[in-house]
Amino acid sequence: MHKLSIAIIAALGMSLLAAQALARDIVDMTGRTVTVPDTIEKVITIGSVPVINSFVFAVGKGDTLAMGLPARFNPKRWAWQFVFAPQLKTGPELQDSNYAPDVEKILQVAPDVALSFEQSTADALTAVGVPTVLLRIQAPEDLKAGVKLVGELLGNADVGNEYSRYFDSTLARIAAKIDTIPEDKRPTALYLNPVNLSQPHLVAEWWIKAGGGRSVTNDGRSEEVLSLTAETVINANPDFIIVFDPSHVEKLKTDPTLSQLDAVKNGRILVTPMGAHTWGNRTVEQILTVLWAASAFHPDLFPHSELVAEMKNFYATFFKKDLSDQQVEAILTSIGVSS
Repeated sequence: MHKLSIAIIAALGMSLLAAQALARDIVDMTGRTVTVPDTIEKVITIGSVPVINSFVFAVGKGDTLAMGLPARFNPKRWAWQFVFAPQLKTGPELQDSNYAPDVEKILQVAPDVALSFEQSTADALTAVGVPTVLLRIQAPEDLKAGVKLVGELLGNADVGNEYSRYFDSTLARIAAKIDTIPEDKRPTALYLNPVNLSQPHLVAEWWIKAGGGRSVTNDGRSEEVLSLTAETVINANPDFIIVFDPSHVEKLKTDPTLSQLDAVKNGRILVTPMGAHTWGNRTVEQILTVLWAASAFHPDLFPHSELVAEMKNFYATFFKKDLSDQQVEAILTSIGVSS
């Protein structure tokens, strides 16, 4: 707690509550009822900041974020965060290296509400009078529920239904084309972290299939991260290897074992795009991941121009950000921000 005593922190927390004369209740994604100010102008996110921020961006409220991007998140890799909310570049860091909230600094910011995934964060901040709303994003359907909740929280109640309609209609449009492709004509794919030999995110099983591929790890698994062996990867020998970090391409090419994979030899290594968050992981941009995968697996059915147009529409509609063709290509190639 540094110089502030528990008593002073508690008093500051009570003053925050007193300032919230006009309040309302909202039920978060864990079923907790949280009393929040009627009007919210300052939001902080604690924990996995970039992905939580993506929900704030998606409801058109990036300007409410009242903190900076934590130091553990490489500013070059996460540079699109600063495009969607420029104040994140200079705002205060409000958590430690273990994602725990810095209560003293948070009370100095005096946010109207905090967003997090962690119950421990909610407990710590609620104790000092900072209303904390928890998100739980595991399955694709949770993305729609999360956008709806954050939209209602931040004064954009209509965006939840708009996002749900967009998500479902886009997915249906992609599925209509994918359904025409025989199963044996759909390429096999592996979402891989070649550094620790794992499939790093369960949700990839969904978007690979929805994009017209056959994931070699999609065996009904339930664990979030799946550990693999070099032998397993070699035996699977997928048509495509998908990675989330551009540096992983060189790792695949120089690894004595992995470099023997057909996907590596044939130049079929895909790097997931990087916008507000890594598209291969859970993010509000997930529906774009499906279209991106479809365009990589079946370019004859899903031309690149369609993907570019859809991205422009998505970011303008939900993030309230008009992107140029050059900026869209920068996201698709995961190379960082392009002016």
